[in-house]
Amino acid sequence: MAFSHIIAHRIQRSQPNESAQLQLRPEAFSPSGKLDELGYELKVNFIRKGGKFYGRFSDETVEFPFSSWLKECREDRLGFESFTHKAMKQFAYAIEKTEITFDAYVFFLLEKIEAGDSLYVFVVEHTHSLYLDADLAISDSCFLNSAKFTLATKINVQDWEAGDSVTYLAILRERGEKEISDAFTEFVGFSDKHDVKSDTVEFLKIVDNFTEALDENTAKMTRSKVVDYCLEQNKAGKSVVIKDLSNTLSEELKTYEPDHFSRYVESTQDHIKTEFIPDTSQVRSYARISGRNDSLSMSFDAECLGNNIHYDAASDSLIIKNLPPALKARLLKHLQGN
Repeated sequence: MAFSHIIAHRIQRSQPNESAQLQLRPEAFSPSGKLDELGYELKVNFIRKGGKFYGRFSDETVEFPFSSWLKECREDRLGFESFTHKAMKQFAYAIEKTEITFDAYVFFLLEKIEAGDSLYVFVVEHTHSLYLDADLAISDSCFLNSAKFTLATKINVQDWEAGDSVTYLAILRERGEKEISDAFTEFVGFSDKHDVKSDTVEFLKIVDNFTEALDENTAKMTRSKVVDYCLEQNKAGKSVVIKDLSNTLSEELKTYEPDHFSRYVESTQDHIKTEFIPDTSQVRSYARISGRNDSLSMSFDAECLGNNIHYDAASDSLIIKNLPPALKARLLKHLQGN
């Protein structure tokens, strides 16, 4: 079982000037298949959601004690349940400094896998609905929506404890709801937001420069492998490690030595990161060129530009050769119809 501990609590605040009310579960859930399924759904949805920020814990542990309590928990000086209880009280304190009303369930999940431990915290929304029971009587029930959470965090515990990473903490904040997002950020003690978009853009420029010296086929395959690797790492919730990517390119393309790409990256600039979180929107746009207006929508592989597709800057037009047969047939049918 990947999740060794799962516990849930409830936090409510019905009026802006009232204290937040906590309903704390005394013990973690007993292991079950349904619980593992819920944990897996939450984790996968977190990985798939865009707009996450990456950073680390604040050094101000007195003001932001979440990391101190987690450390005590890891050192067996504080039980998992007690850690989450303290954390929930801190969350309530952060909410009470705002004017918001709130009602949600907060899940804490400790995942233990071969790659290392991770702690997830999800603020999960719920809805009330009516249903017919076995006697056809109308009853009311509360449903959790594992896909509709807007506040969550993942701490890569192994990287945090090793002390060799500054992006071990990923946080998802609710767009358009600054107060609750700020309260959640304060509760976790998130600090030093990293610009993953800029990191990815800088990396992809290096890939372009690296492939310029390669023959056309090898360059195309290299760029494709880089895109696949970045997307696979993101899907798995992992960062891109330049050395590992270099080894992957060597193994799959059989073209250059295992450290050839990593040595090139290191030689480009002194400040280049050897590990970074890929921004999937930038990676996908690197692989595909797309755009639209009110009457036109277009998307094609970036490798087509200069081959089957040519851009004429003077006339601001695209010339497309070797049209897909289905598209060609539709065009001819439309023209003949006119």
